[in-house]
Amino acid sequence: MLAGRRAQIFRHQPQYRRPRHFHEEPEINLVARGTGTMGVGERVVPLVAGTLLYFAPGQDHALLEESVDFVLYVAALRPELAARVAGAASKVALDAVQLAPAERAERLALLDALDRARDTSAAEHRLAELFERSLSNVPLPHVVSRRIVELLRRDPSLSGAALAARLHTGESGISRRFRKDVGVNVVEYRARLKLMQFIAEVDRGASFARAAYAVGFGSYAQCHRVFTRALGCAPQAYFGGQRAALTEMTLPVHG
Repeated sequence: MLAGRRAQIFRHQPQYRRPRHFHEEPEINLVARGTGTMGVGERVVPLVAGTLLYFAPGQDHALLEESVDFVLYVAALRPELAARVAGAASKVALDAVQLAPAERAERLALLDALDRARDTSAAEHRLAELFERSLSNVPLPHVVSRRIVELLRRDPSLSGAALAARLHTGESGISRRFRKDVGVNVVEYRARLKLMQFIAEVDRGASFARAAYAVGFGSYAQCHRVFTRALGCAPQAYFGGQRAALTEMTLPVHG
């Protein structure tokens, strides 16, 4: 997302197709035209005109295929703006929703207008409203998965046993349910949330060690291992300039 912006919208360009990734900003995708497939966790989701997808913070995704006439709008909110959107705290989904033609046309017209808007503040407000409306369309996962997302976003250091106790159910049961609904296991999702908080702590000026302990890692060495496995580089390299390269990384276009 551009520096200083709390919300952003853009039209997908084939030459900028990104590898599988996750981030702290919640994101919606709406297909305007064409067909494709999206990888969301362990699932492959077919895309057609009118397909609406929502990606929660930490939920990995990647556009796998697209037709030559494929048009996709992507919108994202910074966490501080997303916090004002009803339902954003616990919403997570693997399933897409198919908008009716009239609703699709109305949403696409608004997205196109916001993409060209000059008044940044007004556009951010309208985009937050659009997020709230879009979240009301997204099918809800099982209540257990929603509660896990909500609890872990508040405190990603919660163990599987602690989550099971809060939810009054077995640890193995919540793990299976969560993986089915979110496409990734609880351990991996928790690690991603910790990493995103670790990055935010370092950005605010904390040392690597202090940030690691602050977000619930048992040691900086553990944080270093998880960070390197998830992002492909060590924290020192990431904050030393690799972050921009990762953010701008694209896949080759095959003609």
